[in-house]
Amino acid sequence: MLLQLFAPALVIAAGGIAAGTVLLELGDTPAGAAFAPIARSLQLGSVCAGFTMMMYSFWRLWRWERGLEPQCPCGGLLSRPSSGRRGHTRRCLGCRRSHSEN
Repeated sequence: MLLQLFAPALVIAAGGIAAGTVLLELGDTPAGAAFAPIARSLQLGSVCAGFTMMMYSFWRLWRWERGLEPQCPCGGLLSRPSSGRRGHTRRCLGCRRSHSEN
């Protein structure tokens, strides 16, 4: 459950840092010197976005521990609502069962 909560934030941060590093490596060439400011901004922006996403996950986890977030009968945290063929549903992050939104 924790991996599903925090993995997207880590992927965003790591992907942005890697992309920024690649752009910085291109900046060492004469043709790629214009990429350095973009690379630094990409790295900073991705770290800020990842941090914000991680804080939101911590906030949801904190609310779930106090019983303020919707819970599955197994006790797991439910994901945000998604719409599909069967209307609005939430998936449990613990047992992966789907629950209809009432």
